[in-house]
Amino acid sequence: MRAIASIALVVALFGAACESNGEPTDLTASTETRARADLPVTTVVGAPPLAVVFGDSNTYQSTDALRRALAEAGLTPDVRGISGSGLKDNAIDWLPAAQQVTQANPAVVVIALGTNDAVFDNDVEAFAARAEELLAALGDLPILWVTHTEAGGTGRDPADEKRVNDVIRSLPLRHPNVTVLDLAPEIDSDPTILGDDRLHFSDLGVRWFADRIAEAARAVALPQLQQQP
Repeated sequence: MRAIASIALVVALFGAACESNGEPTDLTASTETRARADLPVTTVVGAPPLAVVFGDSNTYQSTDALRRALAEAGLTPDVRGISGSGLKDNAIDWLPAAQQVTQANPAVVVIALGTNDAVFDNDVEAFAARAEELLAALGDLPILWVTHTEAGGTGRDPADEKRVNDVIRSLPLRHPNVTVLDLAPEIDSDPTILGDDRLHFSDLGVRWFADRIAEAARAVALPQLQQQP
């Protein structure tokens, strides 16, 4: 019995460590406890054009910086970061979120998803089809899709990360409403952007990530910004 109890304790401690370490490899959070991406969009008449951000834990940890940077760029921020999420979670996170977001007609939807789709081979293989599914749900809205690190962070193979990023890079060929913000080369060439796990942003990286997204989102949303009184 002592052996069984010891094993149970180790399992419990390991599970707690996974949950507290940013972005766990086991991404099976129940729908009762995981954050929601499908909350309704709150709009205010006369507010600056809306910029919605879909993302994983790097977006979640950058929420405050993204809100600040997007507001300074003249946009109304709506940041939806779900730790551990990716297109593999389209059904529970991003398709329901798209249904809410399209009703608000944002000036730009930023998609910073893909990191967690590079963990397992089946998710890498399915990424292109899942990207098409999400884009179909978002319709003709202006999309800014962000690439992620190819450094081979925790539980990731650099080749798989590149395969996912290459799908992202190819999207504008089929979708004229999609712009790609290719951050991967800069992330991988500057060791100060990521933390020790080579997956999540450092404090400097958080600010850099937010500023780069805000700059690119403003460029995509420029037609609506120019219509502002």
